[in-house]
Amino acid sequence: MSEYCVGSVKDTTVIDTEEILDFANMVFSMSSGSIDFRRTLPKAYLAERAMIPTHHMIKEEGRIKALIDVYPGKLCLGQESLSYGYIGTVSVHPRARSKGYMIELMKNAEDQLRRDGADFVLLDGNRHRYQHYGFEKAGMKYCFNITKDSIRHYVNSQSQECGQKDKIYFEFVDSVEHDAVEVMYELYQKRNVTARHDKEEFYLCLCGWEANTYAVMLDDECIGYFNTTAEDDSVYEFALKDISQLPMVIWAFMQEMEPQELGINVGMDEVEAITILDSCSDYYTLNMSHQMKILNYESVLRFLLMWKQRAEGSLADGCFVIGVKDIQTNYFIKVSDGKIEVEETSEKADVVYSGLELVRTLTTSYYFHEVRRAESPLRNAPTGWFPLPFYLPVTDAF
Repeated sequence: MSEYCVGSVKDTTVIDTEEILDFANMVFSMSSGSIDFRRTLPKAYLAERAMIPTHHMIKEEGRIKALIDVYPGKLCLGQESLSYGYIGTVSVHPRARSKGYMIELMKNAEDQLRRDGADFVLLDGNRHRYQHYGFEKAGMKYCFNITKDSIRHYVNSQSQECGQKDKIYFEFVDSVEHDAVEVMYELYQKRNVTARHDKEEFYLCLCGWEANTYAVMLDDECIGYFNTTAEDDSVYEFALKDISQLPMVIWAFMQEMEPQELGINVGMDEVEAITILDSCSDYYTLNMSHQMKILNYESVLRFLLMWKQRAEGSLADGCFVIGVKDIQTNYFIKVSDGKIEVEETSEKADVVYSGLELVRTLTTSYYFHEVRRAESPLRNAPTGWFPLPFYLPVTDAF
């Protein structure tokens, strides 16, 4: 006999979070090697934060057999915001598979998010597995590859930078109380869109996935930060007071930490960083970001258009109608003098997509393939509206 139960900070149900962690650690360790979720995801599993996620469970005879956790989030762009749930720690006991537990938990998690007013849901994992639940890869990120030779040649060719490159050093940030964290958090808040809304969550996100965080120092002043893999060979996230110093900082980092190559990930909205990284890297790849399911199309479309407008400075005036098959609803989108409006309409749609098709076509590089087709209705969309930006650093993943 199985029973469904749920626990969160909003719920009065008594939940043993140690039991949840033991179960998740056991299931993941059986397939992915040893893992400790409290260390891997401190923002959600430190003892004092373990009831921030909503824990959806199925138990047999009082013991957990399947689990989904949902971490609540909010994207902010100025005064505008979107609420979302990030699904993670998806786990089923090996002897409880093929019983439909994951189908039940995914449905219950989505139903709860809808009741809570979430605008969209995120998760990571096998694309085709989660398409079954209505998720599709969303957004784009540039993944730049930089070698020691390429950055050395570039920096040495920039005479104005040579005098400072040897003065930069890096301090490991091992506590939210580190003197540099205040400056780092202020720099993070200057991103086009943010997902961390206090200094503690900001710092704990940087600690996730066993990452290293370094304050970038110049003449004893914090001028930015690098958040990297445990091996210091890839940068998950960075920020600098002066983005033009990025090549010099990269060169100093590679000299000090000694990776042979360095990967750096940035979202498609980080226009200045992309321009600079393209000039000093060997090559880049263009990858999709996380997997998304939209719950509130009106809010999400408007927010993503505002995100693009902020990143690029302006959007062309125009109108376009997008239909969503799944819910048989059309949305009228209008941009006029910088004002963006999205509302339900009875007007005929210029283009009609399923939820999966909409996310894939309007937020990823698949757009460039689609718009090339001679019969593509996207050719009638206002110039420059699509693809829409969407990207969260690995530090925000759950």
